[in-house]
Amino acid sequence: MGKQESMDGLFQMAKDLAKAEKELKVEQWVEVTIYYGYAEKQVSLYHYNLPREMYFRYQWVIRWRMAKLQCQYPKQIVSTSLYFYDKRSGESMEVSGCLSKLISAKAQITKAERRMNEYIEHNRQNNLFFDENTDEELVKFREKLERKKIECAECEKRLELLVERRRNNQ
Repeated sequence: MGKQESMDGLFQMAKDLAKAEKELKVEQWVEVTIYYGYAEKQVSLYHYNLPREMYFRYQWVIRWRMAKLQCQYPKQIVSTSLYFYDKRSGESMEVSGCLSKLISAKAQITKAERRMNEYIEHNRQNNLFFDENTDEELVKFREKLERKKIECAECEKRLELLVERRRNNQ
């Protein structure tokens, strides 16, 4: 695989992930805590809760706040902690989190459907004896894809229930 194909693949994967996030109505936010100390002795000094894009655009504000607090507490080591989450569901956006896995699964389904369509198109043009309904590989692939879609739909329902519960508790 060439460098350009590799880059195209990465861009396509990013698009698939963005599409999955949009379909799931994910609102990416970040909770920033500036503190000193560690474990039980941790002292929270300042707290931000803002959209992820705003965090990346205005990181200088957080660095400025950290510098100011470092001057106020010169004997302490001032640090930040970040917690990325979906505001709508309250779910963590960490890589091993349920929401991240669901987004990834939806993106993989999109990629698999694209590859399946490319396979079908290629065989229609280049294989005189190609039959979508009897091609063993295609039949197995479609069965596996359908199972994945069902699993994904069940996860989406669980997410919506979580969002609904969260909305009712507020």
